[in-house]
Amino acid sequence: MRNGEVVASRTDPQGVIVACASCGQANRLRFTALNKTIRCGNCRATLPALSAPVEIADTATFDAAARDSALPLLVDFWAPWCGPCRMIAPILEELAAERRDIRVAKLNVDENSRTSAAFGVQGIPLLVFFKDGVERGRVVGAVPRGQIEAAIRQYFG
Repeated sequence: MRNGEVVASRTDPQGVIVACASCGQANRLRFTALNKTIRCGNCRATLPALSAPVEIADTATFDAAARDSALPLLVDFWAPWCGPCRMIAPILEELAAERRDIRVAKLNVDENSRTSAAFGVQGIPLLVFFKDGVERGRVVGAVPRGQIEAAIRQYFG
């Protein structure tokens, strides 16, 4: 939790699992409801919107997030050893914190080689834009924030 906003703790094929700031209860924010106000299942406190990129752990979770996300999804295919990936990470974190009309997700290509291969990832960082379960476009390389924002406008409208 940062400044009253939720930082995702983990994901699964059903959604993002976060802890309630009021009572500590784990809550699942379903991908299909990321655009709605969600209340804690235990104490009924309103859970703030996600404010950080969501880490995609496996192929099933990636497929569910891309297919079911209620909001347009920007996926960063990255690796921890990749210098350019580390260069754009702060930009993606800022966008995740500032924008409520999209969700930002990160997929580690070393841990998810099957998904990376399925998407023909040959260079990283690779930003892939999904809307309504369909890939809308890509941006390859460490590009400035303005170029990422232009791609968001182009691919998400």
